[in-house]
Amino acid sequence: MSTVSLEEIDRSSKKLVILTLISGTLALLFVCVGIGTPKWESSYVNTTDGSYALSNTANFFYTCSFTKGVFNNCTSRTEYLKGYSRYSISFPWARDYNSHLQSAAGLCTMAILILALSLVVTLVILIHSLFAWTNLASPVLFFITCLLMTAGLAEGSRCLLFNDYSANLYQTGYLLSIFSLFISAFVTGRIHFFRKQEEENLMKTKLIRK
Repeated sequence: MSTVSLEEIDRSSKKLVILTLISGTLALLFVCVGIGTPKWESSYVNTTDGSYALSNTANFFYTCSFTKGVFNNCTSRTEYLKGYSRYSISFPWARDYNSHLQSAAGLCTMAILILALSLVVTLVILIHSLFAWTNLASPVLFFITCLLMTAGLAEGSRCLLFNDYSANLYQTGYLLSIFSLFISAFVTGRIHFFRKQEEENLMKTKLIRK
C-alpha cells in the first residue's frame, strides 16, 4: 500500500495556502473598493425625451446627487438621511434607518479589518510552519469575517437597494471570502490529519523497535 510522504503533504498544503492567500487578497481588494465607492444604490428619474438620468447614489456613509446625470455634490450621512432617496422622515417604519446604516457601516468595516488580519495569519502560516496549533486561527478569522459581512449586508439591505457596481463588488468579495474560508478549513483539517497519522506511525515504529 502506497503512502504519501510528509514532504509531499507539505508541498500540496502550501499550494492550497497560496490559493487561500490569492482568493483572500482578491476578496480584500473587492470589498475595499466596494465599501469606498458610492454606488450601492442608484436612483434614476425620467427625462423629457423619455429616457432615464441618474439622480442619486448612496452607500452606508454618504450620498451623491446628480442633475440629469451630471454630478452635483456628495453629502455625509446625517441623522435625517438627507439625500437618501428611499427615506422620508414621514415614514414611521423608517425612523431607525440611520441606526441600521451605522450598524451596516461598522460591521462591513470590521469585516475588512478581520479579513486583512486573516491574510496576515495565513501568510505567517505559509512562511513559518504548517503544523502549529495556530493553523486554526486562519479559518476561524475567515469565519468571523464572513459572519460580519453577512450581518453588514443584511443590515444595509434594510435601507438600501443594492442595484449598482459598488454593492456587486462587495458581494463578490464576500463570496471570495467564503471560498477562502472553505480552502483554509480544508487545509487545516488536512494538515491535522496527516500530522496525527505521522505521530501514530512514529509510535508504531518505536513499539516495534522495543
